[in-house]
Parts: sequence; structure tokens; C-alpha cells
Amino acid sequence: MDCSTTTAATTTIGFTTLSSADGRRLRRMISNRESARRSRMRKQRHLEDLRSRVGRLRLENIAVAERIASISGRCVLVRRENEQLKSESAALCRRLSEIRQLLFLRQLDCLSSPPAFPSAASSRFGLSNEQILASLRA
Repeated sequence: MDCSTTTAATTTIGFTTLSSADGRRLRRMISNRESARRSRMRKQRHLEDLRSRVGRLRLENIAVAERIASISGRCVLVRRENEQLKSESAALCRRLSEIRQLLFLRQLDCLSSPPAFPSAASSRFGLSNEQILASLRA
């Protein structure tokens, strides 16, 4: 048996009789409370999603920071090795230049004085002294 009845001007809920304006006000209040409850639930779900996202992003941030540290360490090692190789290259270039100079001076010395026997390079490779001298200048 339903305890509520409605007439044109009054609403009965349980044993209380309400005017139609009071009934509308009561329904609106109930509707507003339900809407507020749904809004709080949506807000709570959104907050939980944000907290979850923050946790994932923090983990990702830690992983990226570790990767950057690792790459930076390797970069320092590669730069050090590069500097060392540049230094070795410069030293080898200087040494090669000195050897070329020495070889050139020896060739000039050999060309200025006639050899008692053919030079090892000219007999071995079939080159004349002029050809050897020209190749050293190039």
C-alpha cells in the first residue's frame, strides 16, 4: 500500500501532507543531493586517476633520470677517449713530419754525393734519384 498520494494542491508522504510547492522543493532537494553525491563520486574517481598517473610519471621520471645519468657517464668517457686520440694523432702527425724531413734530408744527401753503388731503393724499385726526390716533395 502506497503511503503517498497527490492531489492538485497537496502531496501526502507518509503521514505528512505537503503543498505542491513544498513537494517540488522536497523533490528538488532530493535531486540536488543525488547530483552532489554523483559529483563527489566523479571527483573522487578523477582524484584517484590523477594519483595513479602521478605514481606512473614519477617512476618514468626516475627511469629517464637513470638513463640520462648513464648516457652522460658514457659521454664523458667518449670525450676523454676522443681527446686522447686527438693527442695521439697530433703526436703521430708530428712524428711523421719529422721522419719525412729526415728522409728528405737523407735523400738530398744521397743525391748530392754520387753513390759508389746503386741505392737500395733505386735498385729495388727501379727508381732514379730524381724520381725518389720528386716523390718526397709531393
